[in-house]
Amino acid sequence: MKICLAVILYFLINSNSLNAHELWLEADQYQLKDSEKLIANIKVGQDLVGESYPYLSQETEKLFLVSKKGFKKLNQIDGDYPAIQQSVNYSGIQYLYYQSNKEFLKYQDYKTFIEFTDEYNLNYDLKNKNIPNEIYQRFAKIIFNGESNSFFKTKQNLEFEIINQNDPYRNHFSEIQIFLKKKPFIDKKFVVFFKNKNAFERKIYQTDANGFAKIDSSKKGLYLISAVHLETLNLIDQIKYKADYYSRWASLTFRKN
Repeated sequence: MKICLAVILYFLINSNSLNAHELWLEADQYQLKDSEKLIANIKVGQDLVGESYPYLSQETEKLFLVSKKGFKKLNQIDGDYPAIQQSVNYSGIQYLYYQSNKEFLKYQDYKTFIEFTDEYNLNYDLKNKNIPNEIYQRFAKIIFNGESNSFFKTKQNLEFEIINQNDPYRNHFSEIQIFLKKKPFIDKKFVVFFKNKNAFERKIYQTDANGFAKIDSSKKGLYLISAVHLETLNLIDQIKYKADYYSRWASLTFRKN
């Protein structure tokens, strides 16, 4: 389904209005079967409440699907809404990946920046009290449910990625490992959001010395795992990007029925 040019322009103009919050992929169905259609939204918001965005090529760096059958690059048309619509030819576990392009953010005030760093327990330059500029990039992923015994662990396919160590659809605890630039994301806090018709939860977890963590995923509902890394840019990159910081956001979603 396409949306008109005026709506596309609206999203382009307003795409930075929610940029300080989480971005995640949210699907219509989380059980994929051969010859069915994968439909997923790119959502931006807070506490698993957000706005769905159309597919915009200028904001997309990578979009692909991984299964035991291999890697499949996905092609969408500007304005596709829902953003991701693809036919699948496999019934096992599959992973949908989305990586945004780098975007620029000017904070409205220093307090907003501090609230963001506090939420994810991030380190920043304590000496710099000016209202900061930032570049940010999103690395989002869904794990789709599949037939029994089809689970497999992926290699790191994104610069910042949450990787399943077990099948969250068939275990009460989801075991993950987080990687940044092919190295474990060590001793870092991250957030897990959960909701169903009757409840909403937000829990803080922390990776261990190898970047591993175990998450309670025993309830039926939608789970969003969100991790953030904030890097203080060196002088060369500050000049290049006209920014003080570079934030990377990794997300993983799955829904248990």
